[in-house]
Amino acid sequence: MKMKLNDIANVQSGYLSRGKIETTTDGPYYLLQAKDVDAGRLIYRKDTIVRFNPELSRKDWVLQRDDIVFMARGVRNFSVLLEDIPDPLLAAACFFIIRVKHQGYLPGYLWWYLNQEPVEDYFHRESGRGVHMPVIRRAVLENLEIPVPPLETQQKIVALDTLMRTEQRLLTAMAEKRKELANAVCLKAALTTRK
Repeated sequence: MKMKLNDIANVQSGYLSRGKIETTTDGPYYLLQAKDVDAGRLIYRKDTIVRFNPELSRKDWVLQRDDIVFMARGVRNFSVLLEDIPDPLLAAACFFIIRVKHQGYLPGYLWWYLNQEPVEDYFHRESGRGVHMPVIRRAVLENLEIPVPPLETQQKIVALDTLMRTEQRLLTAMAEKRKELANAVCLKAALTTRK
């Protein structure tokens, strides 16, 4: 069964500032910006998020655990699942916020699917790729068709994806350690070699 994203989740634009964002160490809100997300690893960095004092409107959403932020601008569109977030947190206008409506749909599954190749192909077809800064329109995102397997299958997909991401992090860390070790051995050999 396939459903449009709009039937599964609410989609909201991120916070649109009326001017330049003025950061302050004691601001009442945090702001998630494009610089805070890692497109390769599909994560966000809490250590780069700034605090500020926004002029909120009734349309602004304070982010919640299990919200998905979707990068709507740029040549690569991807999403990030928010799990451990500072409170209160807003997302900048370069993002759409996706919030699952019903319990029958796992945010982790939806996040996984939004980062798959068929979705990338859909956005490539539907966005203005000839323009300087491609932008995915809200209607295009909302009309995306999502395959919806039974909840048990969604859970298995999320579990397998989590294992694969953990394995990738461990392999990357091991490769870094091997590199450090090899460099240390080579440096020691270079410094102790006699003429």
